[in-house]
Amino acid sequence: MEINQYLAMFIEESKDHLQAMNENLLQLENSPTDISIVQNIFRSAHTLKGMSATMGYEDIASLTHEMENVLDLVRNHKLQMSAPIFDVLFKGLDLLEMMVQDIIEGGSGKADVAAVVAVLQAIFNGEE
Repeated sequence: MEINQYLAMFIEESKDHLQAMNENLLQLENSPTDISIVQNIFRSAHTLKGMSATMGYEDIASLTHEMENVLDLVRNHKLQMSAPIFDVLFKGLDLLEMMVQDIIEGGSGKADVAAVVAVLQAIFNGEE
């Protein structure tokens, strides 16, 4: 398969996973203790992380990795969803959508994810 075919597949699958993450996050806001919804978001983030790392989109992979870490705590009942967690996950999702859109437009998919990553790491480390 040519690079262009991989890129087209990456873009289509990324858009699907981002849409699923967004829809599931909105559902989770209404049912913040529903672990099955958290599982769905986690799976999409995990898949997006793997695809991004394979394609060399390190900013996407780094951000989804940190989102995945926080979601893992929630799905294992070590952390409860809260307004600050929803806020940072939605910010992360906005950044992911922006980076994928940049790739669609022929860009590098790079973005400054450091601030959101830092907040996710603080949540993960219990410093929220």
